[in-house]
Amino acid sequence: MPHHFTTTCAYFTAARYMRSIEQLADKIYAPTGMKPAYAYIMMTLEDTHPLTIQQLSHRLGYERSSISRMVKTLANKQLVTLTAQGRATQIALAPASVGFLQIANACLATFSQTTDNLLGDQKAPMTQLLTNNNQKIREDLL
Repeated sequence: MPHHFTTTCAYFTAARYMRSIEQLADKIYAPTGMKPAYAYIMMTLEDTHPLTIQQLSHRLGYERSSISRMVKTLANKQLVTLTAQGRATQIALAPASVGFLQIANACLATFSQTTDNLLGDQKAPMTQLLTNNNQKIREDLL
């Protein structure tokens, strides 16, 4: 009897989708000169800043160590400033972030339009389902 995991396994199908959507995002966010995750960190800071590494980690669902590594890269590119506050590190947008954010926001608009075109009316319910299921899994992992 053949395995049907390529169409029925939550792990396999999600990972396969993630690889495809990541390739698309990498292509569309290429004008930033960085992986899309960096643009999402910057856009999150654009919405609310300053934030701590822990706050960014919570909002974006990345491990704190990953956020720490990425914001250090952004600081080295002078896109953010890092300020130690006791055990926490506060991240704020630097003046040089303006140009990067203009490009990142244009990429987000292109990515949104591209996925709207590709996924059609299935996009909204799919992203809502992914969001809800991610929350269930994260709660179970705690």
